Amino acid sequence: MSEENQNEVDNTVENDQDENLEDDTEFSEEDELENIRSENESLKKEIKNVDDKCLRLAAEYKNYQERSKKEKLSIRIDSLVDAVSSILPIVDDIERTLPSFADAGEKYEKGLQMILKRISSSLKSLGVESFGEKGEEFDPSIHNASSKLDSDDEKVIISEVYQKGYKIQGKLIRPAMVQVKG
Repeated sequence: MSEENQNEVDNTVENDQDENLEDDTEFSEEDELENIRSENESLKKEIKNVDDKCLRLAAEYKNYQERSKKEKLSIRIDSLVDAVSSILPIVDDIERTLPSFADAGEKYEKGLQMILKRISSSLKSLGVESFGEKGEEFDPSIHNASSKLDSDDEKVIISEVYQKGYKIQGKLIRPAMVQVKG
């Protein structure tokens, strides 16, 4: 073979090799690009899953905090109810005794009124409310009617209070013992 032909064959072989290399390069670049895209999608899914887990964990923690706060408040209120319940009979005794001290002397009566006022303000500072006054409308969920007087009124009204009722933050400590008419 002549040198020219040999050169031509060599050039043709080189060109074919270059084309094959280019094809291989293109093919491998496309494969690599596809792999990168696939990996990118996979990472996006993983990030989304981690985000979801974080959001759920944050929501669970917030719910835990709220539940814990409610439980603590409930325990506090229950403790106050127990403590106030043990003090209320003393308040009742003072209120019942007060009218009889009117005859014993003004100083005794005034002293008992001061004690009663101080106890009442202490209970109020704890959030304890008293209820059950003459003239109020009767509510069976917070009043205990011990007797009833007949009346032409359609409404059932408290006519006499035997024992005040108490509640704290809406929770009933003791119902009011009353006489009603209506």
